[in-house]
Amino acid sequence: MKRILCMALCLMLVMALAAPAMAAEPEIIFTSGSKFEAGGTVKVDEGETLLSTYNNGTSDIYNAYLDGNVQYYWMRNGEYYADGPSLKLKESDKGCEFYCMAALYSDADHTQQCGTIYSRKFTVPGGSNTASIPDITTKSIPNGKVGEYYYQKLECTDPDVTYSLFRSSLPDGLTLTQHGEIEGTPTKAGFWYVVVMATPEAGADYASTAEYEITIEEGQQYTMEIMEVPNKVTYTAGEKLDMTGLWVRIYTPDGFIDSRNGKYLTYSTKALTTVGEQKIKLTYEDAVEFFIVTVKEAPPEDTEPTETDPTETVPPETDPTENVTEEDTDPTEEETSKRSKRDRDRNAEDSGDSDSLMLVIVCILAFVSIAAVTALIVVLIKQKKK
Repeated sequence: MKRILCMALCLMLVMALAAPAMAAEPEIIFTSGSKFEAGGTVKVDEGETLLSTYNNGTSDIYNAYLDGNVQYYWMRNGEYYADGPSLKLKESDKGCEFYCMAALYSDADHTQQCGTIYSRKFTVPGGSNTASIPDITTKSIPNGKVGEYYYQKLECTDPDVTYSLFRSSLPDGLTLTQHGEIEGTPTKAGFWYVVVMATPEAGADYASTAEYEITIEEGQQYTMEIMEVPNKVTYTAGEKLDMTGLWVRIYTPDGFIDSRNGKYLTYSTKALTTVGEQKIKLTYEDAVEFFIVTVKEAPPEDTEPTETDPTETVPPETDPTENVTEEDTDPTEEETSKRSKRDRDRNAEDSGDSDSLMLVIVCILAFVSIAAVTALIVVLIKQKKK
């Protein structure tokens, strides 16, 4: 009994360890009548494939296949070759390796992919294929922003290939040229899965494909347009900006607003010092715009003496010794007498003033002496009475 229990436990352990390896993926099954040789046809058995998605796939994959939301692609030597549920093999396919892949979508428009399933690989017997398949060497492309110009050049080992989109689309506003240039201005944010095909020549039955993912982010929310520049656009070095007359229209997600005379805007209020043309930057949120002003040199300060007006008459300086006659230097007797009389009168006046001053001084001294004597007499009389 113990031996049986041990064997049962060992069997259960082996089955538990082997379970992950035994898990199968859904796959594309070919019909029993498929011929894997040049001239033969390989066809997908949709009934068996549906059963495989039911047994091994998710509910999304099974429902997509059941609803017929599927696209078949045949790959030769790892590159896209043809599409559809069946493939006719050619002589040129000898020695090439093939497999089929099916892209499953959750909607009838084939815009929301929910999974991919593959067939087993097979090789067409009969020799080796020497066709040169081009290789797109650009492995990824950058993301972009709404409203910003986008450009990306794809590179390939064969420079003469023609590029095209394969069962996919680029973001709104972008286009792919036949020379491999993705360019334009995105108009919508979102995520895109893009497949690009490079064909070496017209009518070739082989091509190279490359898969890319690109995300377009929300771009600038605000933009500006200068409707009218300020009234003053010429300045002297050292002056500050005058925004009078400036009219800017600001476009917002909800419409637009008008800015007059710099209202709502951010700009430099420092003095203009650089001589020449200058770009004045205006900003509002993430919007930026510019206009041009001209700055001239300031005039130099006037430190030199003012020049004399040549029409102004300046009287000549007079020499005190000029135009002096002998009559001026030799006074007459009458003049001498008058001068002597004036001197005597002046001396008399000075003498009278001195006498008056002396008289005042004498009177003051006499008054003081009398007061002193009187005070002395009063003191003596008081002592005698005692």
